[in-house]
Amino acid sequence: MNGMTGWLRRLFPRAHATAAGLPSLLPLLLPLFCLPWFFSLPGVYLFDDYITPLNDPASQGLGAFLAQLGATIRPLTKLTYAVEASLGLDTVDCRRIVQIAMHAGNGVLFLLLLRRLVPEHRQDMPLLLAVAALYLLHPIQAEKVLAVAGRPTLLMEGLLLGAMLAAAGGRYAAAMLLFAASLLARETALVFLPLLAMLLPASRDRERWLLALVTVLVVGLLAAVPRYRALFDFSFAARDVASSCIQQVSALPLGFSLYFAPWNLSIDHGEHLAASAGDPLFLGGVLNYIFLLSLACYGGRRGRLAALWILAAIMPTQSCIPKLDALTERPFALALPGCLLCLLWLGRRIVTARMPRPVMAGALVATIAVLAVATATRSLLYRNESAIWKDAMVKSATNIRPHLNSAALLIGEGRTGEARAVLLRAWAIDPFDAELADALQHMQYQQLLKENDQ
Repeated sequence: MNGMTGWLRRLFPRAHATAAGLPSLLPLLLPLFCLPWFFSLPGVYLFDDYITPLNDPASQGLGAFLAQLGATIRPLTKLTYAVEASLGLDTVDCRRIVQIAMHAGNGVLFLLLLRRLVPEHRQDMPLLLAVAALYLLHPIQAEKVLAVAGRPTLLMEGLLLGAMLAAAGGRYAAAMLLFAASLLARETALVFLPLLAMLLPASRDRERWLLALVTVLVVGLLAAVPRYRALFDFSFAARDVASSCIQQVSALPLGFSLYFAPWNLSIDHGEHLAASAGDPLFLGGVLNYIFLLSLACYGGRRGRLAALWILAAIMPTQSCIPKLDALTERPFALALPGCLLCLLWLGRRIVTARMPRPVMAGALVATIAVLAVATATRSLLYRNESAIWKDAMVKSATNIRPHLNSAALLIGEGRTGEARAVLLRAWAIDPFDAELADALQHMQYQQLLKENDQ
């Protein structure tokens, strides 16, 4: 057999060289997996986009950014918005194309990091490419990729991936600079510090101290910005901290379930969450934390990396810091790389020993195809503000905000009868909400004016 193979190599040397070089060319195909995200074009600004960047003073151009420097939060992210505004590229389509390109870049960085972190699969480029494709294609990324307000998370993640790749490759100065930049993109990058420190070799205590010093300096600089202190006050003032913590922890099982049930994704979730520490949902969230902490302590280097990534992604928003929305998709999208690392770690121990390789390859291809369709379908919703709020209304059992936003759009279009029906559905969910009462009164006033004109 070996003689036959050698004879074929001599007979077709160019074809053999091309086949041997294919694995090294496969990463060039990775950005193609971002194509389903382009179904969001042409699009519209949505939800938090109106706060940032549309109405944010520092995001209106380079001059405005420089005037607000020292007073604005997430300055590196705001700088990207300001550059777009100065170049006249501040339409939602231009900004989404920029974010899809950033997402593709993050996917390439994730693939390169996988090659560093899982050396036993380094030569198995098709498998690593498939895992990176899952990262790029999963529709849970929509809030991070398609919502312009999701850019802080998207940019922070790319800089973190770059910092980890630099650290794993021994480029420690670059790793520190990239990590500092990630803090300027979004301050919650701070909780990724243990993960980055773990990637430094045991002999690099000097670099660990330098990394800690750089982090303290950047965090101290951010703490001097009044806007950060105002956000802190806003989070804790007049909030029921205990109730918020219970809801956030109970949201963990629901958030992780979105990986396997993308049809439940929503721009504004409204699921029933735990009201007490004895609720099964809260206990499920506690079990999630116990599993991740156990993996971080006893999972070996690979398991620890995966667990620390997931914990860093969810801890700032699914823990003890009070927040308005207990279940949002961005932290779970940010946790996806850690979950995929965990999947590789578990797969080496469980799946590959019992599942034939063709079966595993077929399952991966089928999963990628399903996710591509789900992502294209989700992206289509981001083209129409009315459609995405109707989608959220169907999925929100306790949240009246999608109903209010949908009704406001209908009123703006003069469809007052439909708006009233939507508002009454919201009234059935929460009849004591002052904002809803104001909306109903406005609706009745508009209807009276219309009847008077007729």
